[in-house]
Amino acid sequence: MSHSEQIQSIVDLQEPILTVYVNTQNRNASHHPRVPVHAVWFRKAASAISRTLAPHDEALFKTQVDRVDHFLEGRHPEEKALAIFAGPGTWTALPLHIGVENEIRWGKPAVGQLFQLQREHQPYGIVVVDHRGARFFQFFLGELTELGEKRFEIDKSEWKEKDLGHVAGEKIRKTRGTNRDLFEHRVQAQYEHLCHEAADEAMAFTKQREFAAVFLLGLEPLAGLIQKKFSRSSKAEVVLVPEDCGKFSSTKILRRLQPLMAEFEQKRQIAEVEQLLAAGRGTSTEADEVLARLQDGTIRTIVVAVDHDFHLRECGKCKAVDRSSDLMCPDCGGKRRAIALLDILPSLAAEQDTKVQFVAGKAAQILAQAGGIAGWLRQPAKAANG
Repeated sequence: MSHSEQIQSIVDLQEPILTVYVNTQNRNASHHPRVPVHAVWFRKAASAISRTLAPHDEALFKTQVDRVDHFLEGRHPEEKALAIFAGPGTWTALPLHIGVENEIRWGKPAVGQLFQLQREHQPYGIVVVDHRGARFFQFFLGELTELGEKRFEIDKSEWKEKDLGHVAGEKIRKTRGTNRDLFEHRVQAQYEHLCHEAADEAMAFTKQREFAAVFLLGLEPLAGLIQKKFSRSSKAEVVLVPEDCGKFSSTKILRRLQPLMAEFEQKRQIAEVEQLLAAGRGTSTEADEVLARLQDGTIRTIVVAVDHDFHLRECGKCKAVDRSSDLMCPDCGGKRRAIALLDILPSLAAEQDTKVQFVAGKAAQILAQAGGIAGWLRQPAKAANG
């Protein structure tokens, strides 16, 4: 299931839904409270919401709160956070390996934070190669997942027998010189073939999972053979890390690559924002225009600065959204309410088939100076000939 399909499946859940985002790891490892800290937070937050509900809703709400409370208290978390969507007849608990902002909602499924996480963090492919073979991984949302392995198996016995048999009549001659060169050439050709097959598998994973880049760990000549074919045949960038990591565990591979991937991601985000703001033609860099174009379907990709506050209002009647502080909609006269961008962006993006990316750090600071949101416009459809 793709990320968009996962979000949509949650949006389609029958209301009311209890949405919970909660960090589950105790920040102070020296303390071991009888009731986990995150469970204490959840109970207090749920109690505050319960006091605002009508009796019927309060009963439905309490049923789901009890389910989540039992789940949180009775487990030993290995993840950093959880996203939980619970309702009558449904239960979805997604483990997350990056932190979240603790949040609890009742009613419509609140997918905004999950939507942001999935689009702020790009998936990366990892290929680790040595003479034993190639291993393939995906790194996404703080988690390293092994995708498969290709073993490099070369049968040298037949070549050795042929080479030795050829010189058997020459009593003092050994397998060296021209025969040795031929043997090494055959081995090299086999490794080249195997590396090309490994590159094909890596490219298949990249296309299927839409990797933003692939990190290739290995020494020459094997790593170079994979990089050469990959770079020639795939749009994804290959980052070569010339180190022998073939015997590394998954944990050690992740520890080695995480700082490199973080640096690469930040540079990629900065480059994308700077290109977007400098393009001039084919872009929209004014927040009100971007929001309008998002709603009328004329923008294909938008980039949003994380944590930027847009102060939006939505009309309860026509659903129009903008940054105006007017309490009444100027188009239809309907009442307008304050709304967070993350509460409307997932559905708007799905309706208009608009790609969304969030940027953080320096990239977000640059974009915030221009209003916090910008995008690439759709190319107008070419008129039919005739």
